[in-house]
Formats: sequence, structure tokens, C-alpha cells
Amino acid sequence: QYRYTFTLHTAYSPVKHRCGSRGSRGSRARKPEKAGFSLAEAERNPYIEDMGKTTVIGILGVGRMGRVHCDQIAATPGLRLAAASSRSPELAAAAAEAWQIRTYARHEELLADPEPEWVVIATYTNEHHEWALKAIAAGKHVIVEKPMALSFEEARSIFRAAEQQGVRVTVYQNRRWDPDFLLVRRVLEQGLLGDVYRIESRYTIFSSGWGGWGAAGLKNPWRLKKEHGGGMLGDWGPHLFDQLLLLEGSPVRSVLGRLESRIWSSEVEDHFWAEIVFAGGLSARVEASNNHRLPLPRWLLVGSEGTLKVTGKGVGEWNNAVLRREDFGYEQQIRFDSAAAGPEAGFYSAFADALGRDGLLPVQPSESLAVMKLMDGVRESARSGRSLDLQAFA
Repeated sequence: QYRYTFTLHTAYSPVKHRCGSRGSRGSRARKPEKAGFSLAEAERNPYIEDMGKTTVIGILGVGRMGRVHCDQIAATPGLRLAAASSRSPELAAAAAEAWQIRTYARHEELLADPEPEWVVIATYTNEHHEWALKAIAAGKHVIVEKPMALSFEEARSIFRAAEQQGVRVTVYQNRRWDPDFLLVRRVLEQGLLGDVYRIESRYTIFSSGWGGWGAAGLKNPWRLKKEHGGGMLGDWGPHLFDQLLLLEGSPVRSVLGRLESRIWSSEVEDHFWAEIVFAGGLSARVEASNNHRLPLPRWLLVGSEGTLKVTGKGVGEWNNAVLRREDFGYEQQIRFDSAAAGPEAGFYSAFADALGRDGLLPVQPSESLAVMKLMDGVRESARSGRSLDLQAFA
């Protein structure tokens, strides 16, 4: 047994590991989705920030997730939280006191404030598209809470509008810095499993706190309501699909998905799964559920030379990692620090670093669109009951 240590990265590219059938030459870099506009232009930095410049940020929505953004922005060197907006007078007053910032009763008022260069969209999911477009029209650069929108088409229209306006958009994919994901990434980078042909990635829990995760708790369980864009696919799908697509560089060939509404809501799914096949030969199972009284492993990776299983108590505590290489017939225990990543090792640190250096944002348009297309594919497959050719799906 030993403690596994990491060097945290602020930029990502597909992992170059041996993947697919035996004899595979490895993963190919994922090509950007054809979105009807130039992703290269959207991803290119239109300006280089001054190294010593502080980036001023405002936030639309200071519910439970909005407050997480406020905490992380305020704690990140190079960023300054200046303003927030909320329809709730109580939440606005609490934000003003907690972070000593200006607050507005209407989101439009914040967008009219000339000081914030960037705004965070932390409204209900069904409002992301609307307020992202309004922020872009106001000349603001935008960070959108995941999921970026309700569909691939909505997401694409946000990037199109940003390109036309000459502003930048990125998506808050904070699970890229989770210790368990960084462990999996490192194991693949080092080739410890040989030719990896199977990845299973799951988030399976049983908790009343899932539906009530919000400023109003169970008085307004928005995650259980279709009108607000609730459901497990929109909640954990962006995280799990984003991580998977970072690990595998070849395009998705097909997806078979299912959405289950079994215990917590009849409006939205409380359990989804997707079987995904990549062009390079890798197959993957992605699953998220609030119905598992006995949780399944967070990760299971199978390769020609070894198997990796990661389990634990939950977010930030998936700290039981076992790697077995059958070539030697022994079990190798890998343990790592299970503390939740702080601002120094997460999205906003990478974001501030990008603005201060080369300007390449930590989450790129092509990556966000690939996630949204895969989520649309899961929905369509669940509706039709058939496997879907994602490369032909539009």
C-alpha cells in the first residue's frame, strides 16, 4: 500500500492510452463536432490578459449552487466577485453581507452593470439558454453552470451568438478536478492497465437530499421538476460524459440509453444509464441513480494487463482504489488524499490561470458540444428504445 500523489493540470486533452482491441495503436484525438460555425475561432483567445490584471465577475442567481460559485471566485487569486442578482430579496441580502458585493433584484440590472467583464449563469437549468444569450448581447463573457442548456441546439446557439458578439463562453465542469478522476487519468497515462477496452463510470446513491439540493430545499425540489430542467441525466450526465470523453480520444460511434422514473419523481428520471461504443473500440457504461441503497463502484476499468476499481462513500471520498495486474498475481492498493479539491485545484484556479497566461480556457466549446450531443443521444435512444448511431444523429 502507498499514497498516490498527483500533479494537477489546468488544461486537458484526450488521454493517450492504449485503448480498444488488442493490437490497437492507441486513441485518436477527438475531432470537434460540426456545429455550423468555426470551433477553432471560438476556442482561439481573442485577446491575451495582462498578467497582473484582476478579472471582475458577476453572478446571476445566488441559490445553493450560486453560493458555491461565489465562495470559489472570492477565494481565487486574480478574480474578484463584484456583483450578484437574485429574484429573492433574502438571498440577495445574504449574498451582499457574505461577500460584500452589490446585489440586484433583476438579472437585467446586473447585465447593465459595466464593471463585471464575466458573468456566471447559475439560474435554473431551463433558464441557462435565455440568460446566456442576454449576457452575450450585453457584451459579457460567460461562464455557464452545467448542464450548459437543455439540448445540443440550445448550446450551439449560445456559442454562435458569442462568436458573432466577439465574447467568450465556457462551462463550469468542476468534476475534472475530482481526485478519483485524476487517479483514473494518471493510471491510463502510465499504461498500467495495458489495452483498456472497458470503462464503467457511475454515480449511484440513495438520498432525499438529491431532490432537495437547492436554496429552498424540499420546499422547492427543482431537480424533480421537468419545468426547471431537472432529472439525473441533466445533473450528473454532464460530469460523467465530460470525464469519459476526456479519457477517450476517438469519436462516439453509438449509444444505447434508458431513463427511469421510479421513486422520486414521475416528471423526470431518477436513474439513467448509457452504453457507449467508441470508434476506437472502447465500450463504456455510464450510469447515475438516486435509487441505489447499495452503491456500485464509482469506476471500473478493464484492460489487457490489469483492472482498476474505485469505490468510496461519495463525492470527494471515492478513496478506495485497487489496481490488480494479473501478470504478477498480486493486488496493489492505491490510496490518495480524499479531501475535496479546493479553489487552488479546481475550475476557477484553472480559469484564472488561463486568463493570466495563454488564454486557452479550461473547458472548450467543442468539448461542451460533444457532451450535449451525447446527452441528446441518450434521450433519443431512450425514447426510441434502440441503439443510436451518434455520428449520424443531428
